[in-house]
Amino acid sequence: MYGLVERILWGVSFMAVGGAVTVMFFLVFAQSILGSKTIHQQLERLLRQGEQISEQLKQIAKNLEKQDRQASE
Repeated sequence: MYGLVERILWGVSFMAVGGAVTVMFFLVFAQSILGSKTIHQQLERLLRQGEQISEQLKQIAKNLEKQDRQASE
């Protein structure tokens, strides 16, 4: 009986150590993992905004060209 309990405790101790290592890994690297996702999302938003601004500037340039043509005629 004692041998069985000893084997169970030995197996459980490996699981406990593995769980502790997992928790420590998450606590150490969670900021960089979660932070990189946030930064990536912000960069995607900025890229979309830059594309929208570029498109709006193109439309403004076209409108100004039309106004110049109409003014010169």
